[in-house]
Amino acid sequence: MYRSFFYPMRLALLSSGENFMPMAWWTPVSKSPFRFLLAVDRKNHTLSLLRELSEAALSFLPWEERAWVVRAGYLTGRKARKAERLGVALRPARRLAHTLVPEKALAVFELKVTEWPMDGDHALFLGDVVHVEGSPEARLRPILFLGFRDYATLGERWRFSPSGGGGP
Repeated sequence: MYRSFFYPMRLALLSSGENFMPMAWWTPVSKSPFRFLLAVDRKNHTLSLLRELSEAALSFLPWEERAWVVRAGYLTGRKARKAERLGVALRPARRLAHTLVPEKALAVFELKVTEWPMDGDHALFLGDVVHVEGSPEARLRPILFLGFRDYATLGERWRFSPSGGGGP
């Protein structure tokens, strides 16, 4: 019954600990307190890190960084150090004890997370925002997820190929 007629969705990068993954299933759910709701596939390594660390960062990168952001979803943090494998520079989050964020992020929302028990193939987490930093540039060339392997930005479209180079 699932149909993705609600796409496009803005692609973010969810970091927990030293691991990160692309994520389109997120949404703000409260301004006061400022909170996000995150949906994480139950088979994903990031799920165990969210449960263990109770912290994460939602980062937004420019369109020009799309290749490694998307490729990160095809690697598992159980078997590889994604940052090293993808050549991504990370820095410590400002208010989180264990989480690293990409240096090239244009906006970062640091979160303290708690799981929201619910059935389904995705686990839900509420994230209370504890720190925000960003640039007005974060809105200019977002990575938009169109579904399957298709991505776009404002005025431009790109198709990712997992078997190819995936570069711009």
